[in-house]
Amino acid sequence: MPTLEQVLGAYPKQVKLVFKQYPLTSIHQNAKPAALATVAAQKQGKFWQMHDKIFQNQANLMDAQGKYRFAEFAKELGMNVAKFETDMKSPELEKLIAKDQKDGADAEVTGTPSLYLNGKKVADRSFEGLKKMIEAELSKGASGATKPN
Repeated sequence: MPTLEQVLGAYPKQVKLVFKQYPLTSIHQNAKPAALATVAAQKQGKFWQMHDKIFQNQANLMDAQGKYRFAEFAKELGMNVAKFETDMKSPELEKLIAKDQKDGADAEVTGTPSLYLNGKKVADRSFEGLKKMIEAELSKGASGATKPN
């Protein structure tokens, strides 16, 4: 089982997973279109399904005509393809991705994926490493040492 799934299973009420877009456009030409595709899919409740589909097809994101296959993926995932394609062109999604990129830059993200726990960069991404950090944060909260958001 993937580590983050383990964490969410072990701490269902204490841990919330927040995914931020940080497409490395200078390195990966498909990063921004892929980010738009996942955010457009999110509008139909299919973020993780599209995310996984894109990762599974990294080497084949374009068809023989050089067009992205995201609409094909949306259809395979049972989405409303017309809505998906409209959402892909939405300035609202561009703004959302730009905000996530700014948040990442402000947090000094240098690569992806990056993982943070309450604003602290996670060095040990193992379940045990995350568990140790989570327990430390939870014990701070129990002692009143942290302020609620």
